[in-house]
Amino acid sequence: MILCDHASNHIPPELDGLGIDPAHLETHIALDIGAAEVSRYLADALDSPAVLATVSRLVVDPNRDHVTQNPIPVKSDGVRLLGNEGLDEAARKERLDRYFHPYHAACEDIMSSQMARGIKPIVVGLHSFTPVMDGMERPWEIGFLYDGDARLYHAMRGPLKERWGFHVGDNEPYSGAELYYTMNRHGEAHGLMQATIELRQDLIADEQGQRRWADILAEVLRDVMTTQRTNA
Repeated sequence: MILCDHASNHIPPELDGLGIDPAHLETHIALDIGAAEVSRYLADALDSPAVLATVSRLVVDPNRDHVTQNPIPVKSDGVRLLGNEGLDEAARKERLDRYFHPYHAACEDIMSSQMARGIKPIVVGLHSFTPVMDGMERPWEIGFLYDGDARLYHAMRGPLKERWGFHVGDNEPYSGAELYYTMNRHGEAHGLMQATIELRQDLIADEQGQRRWADILAEVLRDVMTTQRTNA
């Protein structure tokens, strides 16, 4: 089961572009570049269900806890989001009801359907990260985020390093202890093998890179699924 929280840069017309320069919509603050395409190719390769968010993370971020965190940012990488400033409780609730809760409801519907059929899916969150942040180069081609349950990371790390020689990030470039709402809710809470997979954006900026990484992930995940079935 593939979940892509930051698949889209779409801002609904009624939000008037959130008061930002439209050029920002083509950058990492609006979406995870390349993640949607890799998610679709990977879902096709594995014949797996996928849920992709349909609005920008600037509208609402599905990977932020709506109770303990703020899914509606007022600033992103130094860019003020004027359309998100000063929202009262009613406006905040409307935003969550329109975009946040339906995304997670779709994830839960697929999860329930699979579990009802006796399937315990591997849950993959597909994200991407910038090669440089705050002047610091990020050397990992791929990173894994997890929060306590590191089974999928450990199952995939070896093949990624041994077959392709990748520098694999362990809770890099972020920590799953801080940014893991979607995986906690739809994976770890059900005792399922799960991780957020982060791909470096320069490696998946075009179709060739997107297809290559989907093929790599599909190959490794097939091995993990075969091992799971054997040990079941």
